[in-house]
Amino acid sequence: MYIPMTIEEVRGEITQIDEEIILLIAQRQSLAGKIAAIKQERGIPVHDNQRKTDVLAYVMKQARAHHIDPAPVREIFETLIAMNEKAQRAALEKPAQKKTARK
Repeated sequence: MYIPMTIEEVRGEITQIDEEIILLIAQRQSLAGKIAAIKQERGIPVHDNQRKTDVLAYVMKQARAHHIDPAPVREIFETLIAMNEKAQRAALEKPAQKKTARK
């Protein structure tokens, strides 16, 4: 038997999902330092256009598979990629700032 939910209950579920999304974004961002170190070690620039293209193609395919409009998903992931690249640049600047501060 179907028991209808109140709008508050549905909004509560949405809030829980939003919190999970934030946690996942934080986890994604926490990997920026590791990626930056690997890229620096291998001489790879922070912005990797091929990787960006691959990620966007993958998430758009996933969006279509889940019957989600891929255009806004692309925009979301472009933002996530930009955030990660910014965090990578910041991670690479930290050692340089520490060295400068010691002088």
